Amino acid sequence: MRFFHWFCRPDFREEIEGDLMEQFHIHYIKYGSNKANLLFIKEVMSLFRPSIIGNFNHLTHTNTMEIMNQNKRLATILAIAISILLIPLVAMNLTNEVNWSLFDFIVVGGLLLGTGLILEFILRKIKSLRYRILLGIVLFLVLFLIWAELAVGIFGTPFAGS
Repeated sequence: MRFFHWFCRPDFREEIEGDLMEQFHIHYIKYGSNKANLLFIKEVMSLFRPSIIGNFNHLTHTNTMEIMNQNKRLATILAIAISILLIPLVAMNLTNEVNWSLFDFIVVGGLLLGTGLILEFILRKIKSLRYRILLGIVLFLVLFLIWAELAVGIFGTPFAGS
């Protein structure tokens, strides 16, 4: 019955379920419980077809457009992280004042991707716009403080190299 409830369109469920249960009781009286159960399973499986399922939105409880937007946001996060990392890469070729090692690119890339993924998590899980904005501001404040500490050591921690 759970399988039937999962695939059947909500507007068809009550009527079809009543017919299934009525047929089950007839088979139960006529053949006994084991055969009635097998016939019930057979009847439920025979109902698994497009006309009963209808569209598939009720099966997943998700909106296809929402999933596409979330995937676009993930691609945008990756593109922004790569774009920001290209700035020092290009600057290293133009001037001697920018001198990043591979480790610097890895750390900053991890920092940017981590921040982007945490932001995506906030956008997916927090429904209140107020809390989304507040958590987003806190997240970016933490990002900039860590970035500044790694770049120039404003707090003098060992992470800054001092």
